[in-house]
Amino acid sequence: MRWDGNAERTLRSLADMVPATLRELASSAARDESELVASERAANEVAVEDVVRGWIRTTPPEQRNGLVAVIDELGFDVELFADDLQSAEGWSDENDGESEPNGR
Repeated sequence: MRWDGNAERTLRSLADMVPATLRELASSAARDESELVASERAANEVAVEDVVRGWIRTTPPEQRNGLVAVIDELGFDVELFADDLQSAEGWSDENDGESEPNGR
């Protein structure tokens, strides 16, 4: 799928905020999700909004509050992504019954 130049830059900007050890993994996951978002709207090209939505979807729901400031800092209207920020799409409780490494 083609990528708009601004979409590429937005993905790089978001990925640069991730620790270097996780950056490639985060970027790859967000790239795949961004293309899925674009496909869902029957587009042939990934746009900036697709990248922001893809990044949100690959961020665990409990960490999404921190994205509000990031989205605003990048110059986007946070209200456009309010539903995405509140949705748990892509996340399930598959680990129900299993304890997580941090004991939660």
